[in-house]
Amino acid sequence: MIQLTKIEKLNDFKRENKKLEFIYKGWEEPNRGLEIVYYSVLINAIDRTQELFSEDKIQCHINEKMETEHPSKNFVFIPYSNCPLVDTLKFNKTTLAVYFRENGNTSRDDLAGSFFYEENHLLMNKRSLVVTNLSTLQKTRIKFENDIDIEWAFFINPKQIQIIQAFSNTCFVYDLEEQKIIDRKNMISESLYPNIFRWIYRGQQYQSNQLQLELIQKKDGQFISTYFKTN
Repeated sequence: MIQLTKIEKLNDFKRENKKLEFIYKGWEEPNRGLEIVYYSVLINAIDRTQELFSEDKIQCHINEKMETEHPSKNFVFIPYSNCPLVDTLKFNKTTLAVYFRENGNTSRDDLAGSFFYEENHLLMNKRSLVVTNLSTLQKTRIKFENDIDIEWAFFINPKQIQIIQAFSNTCFVYDLEEQKIIDRKNMISESLYPNIFRWIYRGQQYQSNQLQLELIQKKDGQFISTYFKTN
């Protein structure tokens, strides 16, 4: 199990963007229940949307799981269709989207999260990861079987990544050198916390493996939330 400590409330790990800004440009609902929100993208206070995407506005998936700016290097991540990593000096784009070809169909994996490390960017999708070296822009794409539903992932050392699944109590370690899963276990004791519904990512400290997570238990139609931090 991951080493977890129960906490009473969450701390704010969010870092403010200094180079990147998203300007709300409206929304539409093409189908009932499907809401599309549009933004323009400003880099260093200049609108670069048309230059980067050949459009005046783009659909972005902005939430607390999308870290979009490196705190010290000249890179930003745009949570857009092709998942571009952008050099804010040269305005080069590195596309990070992952595709699966299965049963004669091609589909793009659903974006789940983004996080910057000192030397790497980690992109999380529903069932894949992309590690990008920020010095060389070399990408390592890691694909998993369709029973995986990634909530969050983080480096536990330079060669291993801990993956937390969303709608389960399961986590596992992926070894980049061996290119395989090497350890799979429960997140927490189900005798202490039964009726587990899911885990939700609530923040990560930069240059640290310290995460905040919310455990959701469901019993008799009621949901119970408990907050934890990793040690």
